[in-house]
Amino acid sequence: MKITKWTLKQRKWSTLWWSVGLVAYITLTLIFYPSIKNQTAQLDKSFDQIPQSAKALFTDTQDLFTPVGYLSSQLFYLMLPLLLAVLAIGLGSSLIAREEDSGTIELLLSRPVSRSSLLVQKALAGLVILFVVSAVCLLVILGLNNAVGLHIGAEPIAVATLYSFALAALFGAVALAVASTGRAGRLASVGVAAMVGLASYLVASLSSVVSWLEWPAKLAPNHYYHPAEILSGHYEWWPLVGYTAVIAVLLVAAVTSFRRRDIG
Repeated sequence: MKITKWTLKQRKWSTLWWSVGLVAYITLTLIFYPSIKNQTAQLDKSFDQIPQSAKALFTDTQDLFTPVGYLSSQLFYLMLPLLLAVLAIGLGSSLIAREEDSGTIELLLSRPVSRSSLLVQKALAGLVILFVVSAVCLLVILGLNNAVGLHIGAEPIAVATLYSFALAALFGAVALAVASTGRAGRLASVGVAAMVGLASYLVASLSSVVSWLEWPAKLAPNHYYHPAEILSGHYEWWPLVGYTAVIAVLLVAAVTSFRRRDIG
């Protein structure tokens, strides 16, 4: 696991700053809840005028200003998965690409380590970084949960965070699989992964108001992520198993591509 440890050491400062940035964002988002929870009637009337298609893009519940509705719409439905996905896609596209561009990958492969082991250890380092940042987010949310008057159970919050982590890891795996195909893949990996993530979000969000999207939405990872239901205590584990299976398939594809091509 030396390559994993070395990669984690390389990226310790970026991991720290990602954690600090997300802590700041979550704190600023949640500390405003006490100031609006007593104005829910007026705010609900205002948001009732927003078209349903627009609402579907930032929430999966009609009760926007209940504790569950607020935490879902302001954090878990879009922003936390989005920010974690940005981190994961950046990691997936650069874990190998940075080594190739700087010429250090030949030095790594000159050691007694196979290409498969190199890629898997790099991917593991990326997962550890994403997990650490997600865990920091969870701790901050749990710490502010009761302080701001949300009073949502710790277990549903943990499960919603786990879903966000798994979604982000899946899109990061897409970036890694594309980046492992070669120079063209390295250049396209961020764009391809971002396009997949954006399409998944839009199709899953709009499928509730656009009937012809209902079938394509079943192929979108976001379709199986319902933070308001999770935060209410109604959740299942099988979507997480599905996300894990897709990540494993993408990792196998990345290893296969990386083993077969010329390095340089």
